[in-house]
Amino acid sequence: MLIGPNLILLGIWFLTDVSGSDCPVQCKCIYLTDNTLRVDCNSQNLKVFPSLPRETEELYLQENLISVVPAGAFDNLINLKKLNLSSNPLHCDCRIRYLIMWLSDGNMDGVSGIRCVYPAPLYGKPVSQLTESEISSCSRHTRLCSDFLFNDAFLYALLFPLFFLMILCLRTFKMIKFEIKVSENDIELRTHPTPKVGFLKRRSISYLKVH
Repeated sequence: MLIGPNLILLGIWFLTDVSGSDCPVQCKCIYLTDNTLRVDCNSQNLKVFPSLPRETEELYLQENLISVVPAGAFDNLINLKKLNLSSNPLHCDCRIRYLIMWLSDGNMDGVSGIRCVYPAPLYGKPVSQLTESEISSCSRHTRLCSDFLFNDAFLYALLFPLFFLMILCLRTFKMIKFEIKVSENDIELRTHPTPKVGFLKRRSISYLKVH
């Protein structure tokens, strides 16, 4: 008698739980309606902001290791209403500008725990209250000569073989030119004028008359 109700409950759980490829691997996705999802990534030690399904309405990312929300992370989440980013080591430098603009433009019912952790002077300050002057210290990184050598080592490793190959091609090209010159001389030797047939005939006739 209990088999029927148990199967019904199992079917309901299967329909509400989303385990497809759209749901992040370390998160749990549950349908709230036919077109909206709750995405729970709580306490998963995430260091990188996950790729989220478009149907996300509620997003829980608290207790992770996320330091940066990349530009464009929320652009496709038109249904997002609730967001929890508490207890994440957010870096409030120049990369936080996208999140500030999104929070100011978004129509959110609830936003929890979006606070700066780094740098130290901004510790605990809500991201939505940051001013431009507080994040303007994020300057463009100047590359040192040592950085250039190490980061572009692959480029140097590629240039040397190309340079050697260029020298080899030049030497081969010179050899090809020399061979062509020899063949032209040979052609000139073979194209000297030969006696005409009529002249040979006259010589043969005169020889016969004498004898």
